[in-house]
Amino acid sequence: MRRQAANALVEFAIAWPVALLLVAGTIQLAVWGSEAFVARQAALSGARAGSVAGGSSQVAEATALAVLRPVLVGTTAAAGCAIQRRGQPQVWVCVVWRSATVEVRVAGSVPSLLPLVPGGSLPIGADVTLAREVFG
Repeated sequence: MRRQAANALVEFAIAWPVALLLVAGTIQLAVWGSEAFVARQAALSGARAGSVAGGSSQVAEATALAVLRPVLVGTTAAAGCAIQRRGQPQVWVCVVWRSATVEVRVAGSVPSLLPLVPGGSLPIGADVTLAREVFG
């Protein structure tokens, strides 16, 4: 009886960390997927707002940031095409305004919930280009 209890305890000690890692990995994947989806939606919303008649790069940028900021966990979003900061992972929104199109890029990295990820952060990014509406 004691031997069975000892075996059960050893099996539990081996299986528990594996089960915990699987659960934590699943949560990490869900959070990362959600943030990647929001990056895509922010880029799309910004491009739509900038592509309408009367839109501008400032409107596209502000719209993308408004969609992005409330959802990011543990990081911040900023405007600009070449942000290079050390320390906390950063997500940025870059608007490229052309004569016939508007392109909105969302890129950067978000912090990992698990310390097993090299570098401690996971990349996210999206790039959307839409034709600008022109009347006249």
